[in-house]
Amino acid sequence: MKAALSKNQFSAPEATKKVDLVDFYPLIAEILSQGGTFSLTITGSSMWPTILGGRDQVTLIKAPDQLKKYDLPLYRRKNGQFVLHRIVSVNEDGTYDCCGDHQTQIEHGLRQEQMIGLAVNFVRKGKAFTADNRHYCRWVKFWCAILRFRPVYFKIHHFNATIYSYAKVAFRKIFKQKRK
Repeated sequence: MKAALSKNQFSAPEATKKVDLVDFYPLIAEILSQGGTFSLTITGSSMWPTILGGRDQVTLIKAPDQLKKYDLPLYRRKNGQFVLHRIVSVNEDGTYDCCGDHQTQIEHGLRQEQMIGLAVNFVRKGKAFTADNRHYCRWVKFWCAILRFRPVYFKIHHFNATIYSYAKVAFRKIFKQKRK
């Protein structure tokens, strides 16, 4: 995962630089441990449709000692990879099961010590909202409830998108011919 660091929160795009989180992890950990926040632009597609990589941003705080179902933590896998995925269940042994919103495979047994931060604010399509926004909370609960049906949803969505793109091309050709 890469982060977009900027000189200040409201700086222009030219003040933004893509960096690898591995390089800045000590700085991020220090900022969060001192009660600060850290904002980053998400990369990848694992959190679509809620968060789109390259466009949307999240603001993190230090991960609390105990996370809850539906929380969106930034954690580090055993292989060192940074991941921002949703908690879909909290286990009796204190571990977490997480899954990206655009995924169907659940990552089991994540430990509290792997948790780095918790997403509390979001900028989606340029609009800011918080993790306790009631519309967001409803969406998250619905999206997690249909976890086992996501493969069907993704197939239908892909099929509809394909049909739409073919129809768009066909209509352009038809209207181009009528103009001649």
